[in-house]
Amino acid sequence: MDEKREKNLYDDDCDQDQLETDDIEDSSSHADALDLYLKEIGNIPLLNAEQENELACRIREGDMDARRTMIVSNLRLVVNIAKRFLGRGVELTDLIAEGNLGLINAVDKFDPCRGNKFSTYASWWIRQAISRSIADQGRTVRLPVHVTDLVNKWLRVSRILTQKLGRRPTVSEIANEMGVSEEKVKQIAKLAQKPASLESRVNDPDEVELLDLLADINAVSPIDQIDQELQCEEIEKLLEENLKEREKEIISLRFGLKDDIPRTLEQIGEMYGLTRERVRQIEEEAIKKLRKAVKKE
Repeated sequence: MDEKREKNLYDDDCDQDQLETDDIEDSSSHADALDLYLKEIGNIPLLNAEQENELACRIREGDMDARRTMIVSNLRLVVNIAKRFLGRGVELTDLIAEGNLGLINAVDKFDPCRGNKFSTYASWWIRQAISRSIADQGRTVRLPVHVTDLVNKWLRVSRILTQKLGRRPTVSEIANEMGVSEEKVKQIAKLAQKPASLESRVNDPDEVELLDLLADINAVSPIDQIDQELQCEEIEKLLEENLKEREKEIISLRFGLKDDIPRTLEQIGEMYGLTRERVRQIEEEAIKKLRKAVKKE
C-alpha cells in the first residue's frame, strides 16, 4: 500500500474520528463513499500473529508508524463487527466510525507479553465502542425527562460520595443521600449502566480492568443497549462454568457485575470474614481460570 493511500485511511496528525468516511450529502454519494472505503481497506494485507506482536512491541516503544500499520491492517475487522449491529437505528458508516475508535483504543492498550491474540482482544474494544454509541443514542430517545434527572442525580451523588469517602459508596449510602430506597438506587444504576461492565475499574491503588485481565474473550452475541442482558448472560455463563461459587461471587463483587458498584478487597473481605490478601489470592486464581477458559474458545 502506498504512503498516500495509507494517509487517507489514517493520519495520526488528525483527530481519531476522522477514520470515518467523509460526510456525504445525499444517499447515493454516501453509498459510493462507503463502497470506495470498503474497497480500499479490502486491499490492505492482513497481519499474522507474529507480525502483530512485532508491531505491538514497537508501538509500546512509541513507534507511530507501527501504530498506524496496526490500525489500518485491522480496519476490516471493524467492518465485520459493525455489520452485526445493523438494524438498530445507526448507519453503517457511523457504526464503523465508532468501531474504529474502539480499534484505536485496543491498539494503544494491547500487551503482546500476555500471549493473547490481538484480533480477539480488539474485538471487545470494537464491540463496546459501537454498543456504547448505540446505547447513548437509544437512551437519549427512550428515557423520560424525570428518569434522566434521577440518573443524573445518582451520578452526581455517587461522584460526591466517592470524593468524600475516598472509595466507591455502597448502595445504602447512595440511597440515604438521595432519600430513596436501596431498590430504587439499584434500578437507577441499571438505567445508567453503560454496556461496558467488563471495563469496570476497581477502586484500589493498583486499579485493574476485567477486560484487560481476561483480554481474550470471544463474544458469541453482539452486545448493545437494547439487548444488554446478553452481555450479563455471557459473563454469568463464563463464571458459572469455570469458577467455584465463592470465586464467582468475589469476581462479581470485585467488578460490580451485578449492581455496577465494584467493591474493594477490604469490602469483600469484611463480607466474607477474609483478609484483604486472601481475597486478592482468590481473585487472582479466579482470573487465571477465566483466562484459561477463554483461550480454549
